[in-house]
Amino acid sequence: MYLVNVSPYLSLLICDTKIDSISSFAPQLHFVDSHSRGDKRTGFTFEIKLDISVYHNTLGSTIPAGCDSSLLDMHIEFKMYNFENPFTCPSSNNWDQVAFIGHTDNQQDTLGQIGTYAAAQLISQFRTHCFSLFILHDTARIIRWDREGAVVTEPIPYNTNSGLVEFFSRYSQAPPELHGIDTTISITPSDEATCARKASGLCGNPPMFKTTIPGNRDSPSLMVIFPRPEGRPSSPACHGTHTCRTYDLLGDRVVYLKESWRVNATDIISEGEIYADLNAKGVSHVPICLASGNVPCWSQQKTQTFRCSRLAWACKQGLVIIRHSHYFLVIDIVGDALTDFSSSWQLVQAMHDALIGEFFHPNDRVNS
Repeated sequence: MYLVNVSPYLSLLICDTKIDSISSFAPQLHFVDSHSRGDKRTGFTFEIKLDISVYHNTLGSTIPAGCDSSLLDMHIEFKMYNFENPFTCPSSNNWDQVAFIGHTDNQQDTLGQIGTYAAAQLISQFRTHCFSLFILHDTARIIRWDREGAVVTEPIPYNTNSGLVEFFSRYSQAPPELHGIDTTISITPSDEATCARKASGLCGNPPMFKTTIPGNRDSPSLMVIFPRPEGRPSSPACHGTHTCRTYDLLGDRVVYLKESWRVNATDIISEGEIYADLNAKGVSHVPICLASGNVPCWSQQKTQTFRCSRLAWACKQGLVIIRHSHYFLVIDIVGDALTDFSSSWQLVQAMHDALIGEFFHPNDRVNS
């Protein structure tokens, strides 16, 4: 049983497995006590056990009884003791002198815990960002996570302040892109999904997704079909790289897809442009880039940590936040892992070809 102050604004009761899901404030959300029913399929070596897993009611009868990071909409974490609070509360006149993040072992453990939960959700879904709630006694903080970092609110005393109720009410009514769902990716029709699974050699009946990627320079755009990402341990703020075998619907072929959040800087050339230059100059042993580009999306789906770090209310001014852009890349060759080779000759040959593509000028003549 969790000890949580119940306010007249937020009727979120946790007792054994019974939860009042504040349906009057958030009728589109379903709250599940998942502290004892975790998720073992996130890619981490441990089980993800959220105190409360929040799902959208559009899942209907498929709403899990515990934690499923691949379907999660939001998570809520409760702590009882002040020494577990990872966030400090500097006053407005000494923001630049006091660290916002605590440095004790208990504080760092809590920060790592909620950060891991956010990372598990981001790597298990096609998302641009996600939200979580951290509740300590009678205060709550709302956290927005993206690939640049996290934006954390001031403590909300929900017994006397209706801010948390307003958040749930607005969140419940908000469109998918504000929740963080990548609206450029859609569910694939069953006939196309079946064809893609067969071509990609996928076993079972995994859900398939579809998106359109801009053509590279003069090439046309590609419509590709691919499975849900496999979980790989990471932090929330990272490149979030996801790669897989992908089916080119119009070309009826299997290609290689790379999704990532690349550094958005004017002096950094995108990977697709580098491939295009190498292809145009005839560099050998370099895959052909079929399509690449930043993902066109709603402004609400872009990373916000950089923008918020420069606002007047930011706790610490002048933080160096590296901007990122959501990016897709498709090449024509699907390779195997370097650990999968039938002889040492295959391994040496693969490294030989890679070195030629990396170091040799296209005018150089090389005996293969």
